[in-house]
Amino acid sequence: MPADVTEVAEGAFAKNKILKHIDLSNVRTVGAYAFQECTSLETVVMSNAAVIEKGAFEFCRSLRSVVFGSVTDIGESAFSFCAKLNIPEIPRSIKHVGAGAFSHTAIQRADLSWLEEIPPYLFNCCTSLTHADISGAKVLGDYSFEGCASLHDVKYGNTERIGVRAFRGCESLKIAGLPASLQAIGDDAFSCILHGLVIPGSVREIGRNCLGPADRKKSIKIYESTLYAFRNYFRDDCKYPETEDIHSRMWESVVDITILDNETKEAVGFLPLFADLDSGLRSILAEAFKDDGTFDYLILDTDFFDGMSWNQRCKDRLAVMRLKHPFGLDESIRKKYTDYLSRHLKRIAQNAVRGRDIDMLAFLCENGMICHENITGILDYSISLPSPECTAFLLSRQAEMNWHSTTLIEEL
Repeated sequence: MPADVTEVAEGAFAKNKILKHIDLSNVRTVGAYAFQECTSLETVVMSNAAVIEKGAFEFCRSLRSVVFGSVTDIGESAFSFCAKLNIPEIPRSIKHVGAGAFSHTAIQRADLSWLEEIPPYLFNCCTSLTHADISGAKVLGDYSFEGCASLHDVKYGNTERIGVRAFRGCESLKIAGLPASLQAIGDDAFSCILHGLVIPGSVREIGRNCLGPADRKKSIKIYESTLYAFRNYFRDDCKYPETEDIHSRMWESVVDITILDNETKEAVGFLPLFADLDSGLRSILAEAFKDDGTFDYLILDTDFFDGMSWNQRCKDRLAVMRLKHPFGLDESIRKKYTDYLSRHLKRIAQNAVRGRDIDMLAFLCENGMICHENITGILDYSISLPSPECTAFLLSRQAEMNWHSTTLIEEL
């Protein structure tokens, strides 16, 4: 560009299919959409540009290299859909960056540790991105890292809010911990969490299915102070995209919640809760969360359990988990669950064998449901599949039962 040119006007080179390289060394401002859809553009030098306005290089699909100077403002979608663009080091001079500025690019590492807010869609669908330093950000905007399938390392700071779908589709990111400063988690915020993730006691807003897709079982720990906020996890106001097949979702999906005392951090409750429910059951479940930080287990054990007749697997698991973790369980409800499991023992035991769930078989044995009279039938079923782990377990239990019977006869 001529030395006296300090600004490129809006749309000046838009849709130029021939331009491959441009030197903007004297330019201070690159206007909106100035190079939009310059599909042959490969390299840009703008070492003195301070402002790059919205959409300036959007859809420059061949752009590989950009030389920055002390740029301070980058507008929304400025480099969006520059599919080959990798910026090794984002300039620390940036004070403002717009929504989606680097979305759908080939950026591999992102250090924005000085920014207090990560705007929406900033790195949306950057599938090459592996590391992100956002340690200065208090707010992560909606969809900011959605679809970053290779992202596996994120450095937080004093983050207070994680937006809607902020890390949805980040299959390589295993969330093991969250900032103690966190106050809000948006709908569908994460894709993968590690077993036993602790939600900080500072959190007061929890979005729908924010801990990952509903078809993945998960267990978490939350404090009593956060329990009431968790009712939003089961909201029924989510509108699914027309392309998403609602029938493909697993209706038996579950979230196991251990409730911790705010002071002692000891377990004071346990909730086996199901993520995918019809609107009636969602309403029943929401009513069980109380604003005083408690949970009405009676609703879970009566209206909720009785209303799950449409899915026996849900009922089976709820009965087992309530007996395993009997917080707020009185004797009448205990008998109700025990009788239920006894009536449906054959189906439950066979499901456990098919799923190779030895823990379930052990529970049924320890509670006297799989006994000397019926273990042979379950064992025959295990051998017929075959399910070697379950067969070995059942054989050992059968041997123990026979030993006890022989010992009793000898004593008599």
